[in-house]
Amino acid sequence: MAQPAGVSIRDMNEGDLGQVLALEEEIFPSPWTEDLFLHELRQGRNSMYMVALKGDRLLGYIGALLFKSEVHVTNMAVDGKFRREGLGSTLLIACVRRGLDMGARWLTLEVRESNSEARQFYRRFGFEEIGLRYGYYVETGEHAVIMATGDIRAPHFRELVYNIEAELALRRSED
Repeated sequence: MAQPAGVSIRDMNEGDLGQVLALEEEIFPSPWTEDLFLHELRQGRNSMYMVALKGDRLLGYIGALLFKSEVHVTNMAVDGKFRREGLGSTLLIACVRRGLDMGARWLTLEVRESNSEARQFYRRFGFEEIGLRYGYYVETGEHAVIMATGDIRAPHFRELVYNIEAELALRRSED
């Protein structure tokens, strides 16, 4: 998979948490705590937490857990200075590929009802809105939209991911 120039994707480790928590604080009204991340990272083979780095600088991350054949994306963030450069797409594709390697069949997630930008981003990846979790975000009482893909092993889904990768590669070659 082509990545933005100079960017590497690797598994998150405890040494990344300082930068991860700083990004959480910057982006989310109710950021995760270090204890939450540590708990998730210690879930063993069912844990899929990855970071995008340029040198030593963390540009973004994605977190997900595997439950039988479902990859549940728990959180994802990209530094505001690096948005719209394909980094979020690159991270989500890495998560999809890891899920496929682990035998997953679909992905699910929750996103704030008011976050139309994120909802549009996920729809591009074949996620559909399948329901609401009422009052899910405790600090505001906001609802969460539940989103899920169809079968990620299906030819049409693989083609969708391939096309997004090709579009990203083309965009990067034009830069």
